[in-house]
Amino acid sequence: MKNDDGVSEAIGFILIFSIVVLGIAIVVLYGFPLLIAGQGSADMRNMEQTVIVLQNDLKSISYKMVPYKETALQVQGGVLFVTEASGTFEVLIDGDSKYNSQVGQIRYVSDLDSTRIVIENGAVLTRPERGSGSAMLAEPRWYYDDPSNTLILSFIEVQTERERALAGVGRIEMKNDPVQKITREYTLPVDSLEIHYSPLSPEHDYSVAWENYLTGRLGMVQNSENVYTHPSASELVVQETVITITGF
Repeated sequence: MKNDDGVSEAIGFILIFSIVVLGIAIVVLYGFPLLIAGQGSADMRNMEQTVIVLQNDLKSISYKMVPYKETALQVQGGVLFVTEASGTFEVLIDGDSKYNSQVGQIRYVSDLDSTRIVIENGAVLTRPERGSGSAMLAEPRWYYDDPSNTLILSFIEVQTERERALAGVGRIEMKNDPVQKITREYTLPVDSLEIHYSPLSPEHDYSVAWENYLTGRLGMVQNSENVYTHPSASELVVQETVITITGF
């Protein structure tokens, strides 16, 4: 016969309870951060697509003569802002300023790591809160026509009565004032064109993304920090469209 004199139900319960608590602690310690990170990555991917939809709405109003757009959206894992504050773009010919404006931003800021996704001057850009890097997710409608040596710069300026913020479900209303749409054409003397980009602040600096786009896509040359020229452009077309954003 077995001798059960040394067996204690209390010790067995404590051992089993300790194993259960230890398992829960391991799951919370290692699994929960991975779950949050995975959810944050899913939210970022969804918001990237949402911002690109808003970019397409801006393009429709700017280039397809659509007077009004209203978009319903859900902002996940962060806050969407509309603000007139942004980086400044300036176009100079022989040192004479032909265009100079803060174009405004539609900006998403993630709650998880404060990563930013913005629409600035028709381009979709992203950067982390800390660090100097940035990337362009979707390009603006700037073109260089090789046969005619014509550079076309299309600026989309966002205006709003006040800075707006949206978290959760909401809508954005956009409208175009045709009276404020301006197109100017210039004949360029040799080496006379300069494009300057001035970031709003260090945490809203998209210089790397604009540098890669201007030098890689449009064949421009960076003369100094955030100053670019085009080696062969002889004609310049500058278009400006003002989009008023309301709603929220």
